Amino acid sequence: MRITITGTPGCGKTTVAKLLSELTGIPVFHLSNLIREKGFYTDYDEERDAYVTDVEKLTEFFKGKEKFIAEGLVAHYIPSDLCIILRVNPSELSKRLAGRGYSPSKISENVESERLAVTATEVFENPCAPRIAHIDTTNRTPEEVVQLILRCMRGEEIFDNVDWLEEQENSHQSTEHL
Repeated sequence: MRITITGTPGCGKTTVAKLLSELTGIPVFHLSNLIREKGFYTDYDEERDAYVTDVEKLTEFFKGKEKFIAEGLVAHYIPSDLCIILRVNPSELSKRLAGRGYSPSKISENVESERLAVTATEVFENPCAPRIAHIDTTNRTPEEVVQLILRCMRGEEIFDNVDWLEEQENSHQSTEHL
């Protein structure tokens, strides 16, 4: 089975992919490392401290591979059998990224990206997998998330309803009424 795991930095992709690989024996590819090591990038964005991925070279690397777990921010561009979108509440995401030492601007950019569902929108607008799971990791352990993915691999549909914009609007409304 070809599985891609995508989501905003800090949502749990790397941890979940590692655990899933250990349980299933399916090899895992950490895309940020692969992109750097194989030169699958077109440029380096100093402001964001990130490589600009050459999606064509990256997808070419996975052609012909029958079993893999590819995890990373750009994993959803790789054709697969199952695409897992991991989500996390923006307030929790902010804490996680601060704990990694991210700069305030990088935290803000990623929190806003999660709030606006940028990655999820990309997946649904241009799906590269016939099946998509949407999992909120906010109040789940990595082991619980892996169990949900295993259920998806057996054919079950897992789709958490996540709307951080609505939550933000509600928190503003409750503050306005005070």
